[in-house]
Amino acid sequence: MSNAVVYGPLELPSGTKITFRAPVGADRNNVLQMTQISADRALSDAMMVDDYLAAKCITEVDGKATDGDYKKLFDTWTQKDILFFRSVFDEMFGMDEESRNKAKDAAAFLLKGRTSTGGSN
Repeated sequence: MSNAVVYGPLELPSGTKITFRAPVGADRNNVLQMTQISADRALSDAMMVDDYLAAKCITEVDGKATDGDYKKLFDTWTQKDILFFRSVFDEMFGMDEESRNKAKDAAAFLLKGRTSTGGSN
């Protein structure tokens, strides 16, 4: 990930300063491979995957490189710091309302096109 744009420093409510990068598909795949997901805990496990993905993208904490153990990175953080970082991370790299609307329009268009052609194209 040496070519990745690094954002920050971001100061968390506690005063801790972090830098981080945008996630890529390989990050999510790696987190999914390293996380046990249970059918009866699917929602909480999905939220945990999102936390792990965000933690995996943190490159430095208070000027020191992270050790790569993203599953334990948040262990000593306050809930306020975690939620603040996750909110920033999700705002930067998640879907905003405009993107969701474009996706809905694209899906409607594709579904309508598929229906009207009967799948013959």
